[in-house]
Amino acid sequence: MISQDQNITIQKAEKSQIQWINDVYQQIGFIASNYDTEYIAIANKGTVACGLGRITHIDQENLELGGMYVFEEFRGMGIANEIVKHLLTQSDQTKKIWCLPFSHLANFYWQFGFKNHEEYNFEIPKKVLSKYKWCNDTYNDKVLLLVK
Repeated sequence: MISQDQNITIQKAEKSQIQWINDVYQQIGFIASNYDTEYIAIANKGTVACGLGRITHIDQENLELGGMYVFEEFRGMGIANEIVKHLLTQSDQTKKIWCLPFSHLANFYWQFGFKNHEEYNFEIPKKVLSKYKWCNDTYNDKVLLLVK
């Protein structure tokens, strides 16, 4: 267990949990996780799972922070904040970290140093650009393309 705040613990998912993780993601319309190419974090309040998120390895220079989800009954407790902090501490900060949040969450991600991709002259990895387009075609809420 890495992070702890108000009885919230964040830990790396175990491979045996991947079916549960992907069941959660399927229920909310997120892309499934691949345990072999991702660091997946699960938040618990006491012994109850209350949220999850992931860092996906894109290539030698790029990662993607995503899959952030806090179960409805646990929202407003700072759990997403703890998950993001944990994932960022587990990430190689020399790589670009891309993030595709819903537009109403922009301020949340800006506090971690993410900026609109237009502020940089970075080449957007094809995998990230493809997911960005898929998200905006799939979800009713606008999705942003941020990078850190």
